[in-house]
Amino acid sequence: MKKKRLVRISKEPEVPKEQFNNWMRYVVQSSMDLKEMEALLYLQKMQRAWTQKAAKEWLIAKTGAYNIIGRLRNTGLMIEVGEEGGAKLYSLLASDEIRKWLSRYGGENMKLSTEEAMREYQDVVLRLKTEYEFFVKNVREDDVEEWISQIHSIGDIVEYVKSIMGDKLYMDALLPIIQQYSIANVPIYSSANPERRINQTGFSLAYFGEPGTGKTFATDDLLRGKEEKGVPPHGMIGRLRYAQGMTPKMFIAILEAYQDYPVDWVIPEFKDFFAYRGMVEKLKLVMERREVRDETRTATIGPYKVTSFFIVNYNTQVNKGRWKSTINDPNFNAVEDRMLCKLFLNTHERRKLIWENMKRIAAGKVDYYLAEPLRKHMTYTYHLLNKQNARVIVDEDDFIRIGDDIAEAINEHNAPVSLRIIDRALQIAASSSLVRFLAERENEIWIDRTSLELAENFVMDEIEARAKRL
Repeated sequence: MKKKRLVRISKEPEVPKEQFNNWMRYVVQSSMDLKEMEALLYLQKMQRAWTQKAAKEWLIAKTGAYNIIGRLRNTGLMIEVGEEGGAKLYSLLASDEIRKWLSRYGGENMKLSTEEAMREYQDVVLRLKTEYEFFVKNVREDDVEEWISQIHSIGDIVEYVKSIMGDKLYMDALLPIIQQYSIANVPIYSSANPERRINQTGFSLAYFGEPGTGKTFATDDLLRGKEEKGVPPHGMIGRLRYAQGMTPKMFIAILEAYQDYPVDWVIPEFKDFFAYRGMVEKLKLVMERREVRDETRTATIGPYKVTSFFIVNYNTQVNKGRWKSTINDPNFNAVEDRMLCKLFLNTHERRKLIWENMKRIAAGKVDYYLAEPLRKHMTYTYHLLNKQNARVIVDEDDFIRIGDDIAEAINEHNAPVSLRIIDRALQIAASSSLVRFLAERENEIWIDRTSLELAENFVMDEIEARAKRL
């Protein structure tokens, strides 16, 4: 075992403020340097002292680079404090002041309230950020032209998902893709009053139904990819976070780390989150993207603002010919109302269609030709929309007509559907129209006819499914 010898420093050397600021400006010269310094601070929190080799390996694992080490050695901020196995041990001087400087000048104003959130930020958020930023920084105009040639509007994506899922089940795969475009959260305005916002594109998506109806394939497998099935990823680069195997308490804690970096959370078996008392009220706040605060016996989480979106699935039961949720909390409907929900019923027709798709996939007849350009197209569209002051415009007459049709269909079928589904239809149509943005580069994006028809078709099918007796 290597013997560690530390030098006792009774009092840290004082660094004049002007000298400290000069050193920090020399060390931190880019956003990547900022991430490296944050990662090194976290290493120091875990280990009071470290070797240069250990620090470099840590920084490469967390950020992909270790540019700051050489510059730190040229300042007085990295001091020798001992040795281990013949290698010198180092520590950062004035780590609290470094942290304050990064917060003030580095644009990272968040103060994370728990160790779980801090660990999530260092281990996951920084990795996702690096992946995302590396992609957008290396996009060339030739790349954009190539993506546009394959994806000009939502119609191109519809044609693609039909080639995967067939004409009857294509909406299963289409909605998660539309939801990915939606998280740019572009404001929606009516043509009747272009100055008053009526909605935002961003929505969370819930697939619920009986087991074995294709919910997981349409969400998790297609978005994150499933290598053993030969399914490539279709989801946004650096903006997907998988949440299986964590408790709801852990989820609420680590969600704080994503305040300044919104992602899409993919949550299978969403009902497991409701096994814990008191989760409905917190999840209502999460789905509404409001401020969350939680107190436990050992810690206080937050408060923090939720900025992310969610794609979830959970199972239902069929009882006396009608479906019912497997989530027993009577307030769960309040959470459902805050998401776009799609019901999956285990009918004879659906089983037959799924089996046909399974045979086509097993025979290698499904060509995922648009997977790579699609995820790049949606990621770069998201990037540009967040840089520009874009807005979506809906024609007032179209919105009123669709709303009237939906309200009438709910009454005719006596379906257990909230009128909030009209808002969801608007979000589907608006988000589908965002697909055109990369080709047109117009900051006013009018909802097109194809997007309106898609939204209305989905809602009408959903009303019929909710009203169905099996």
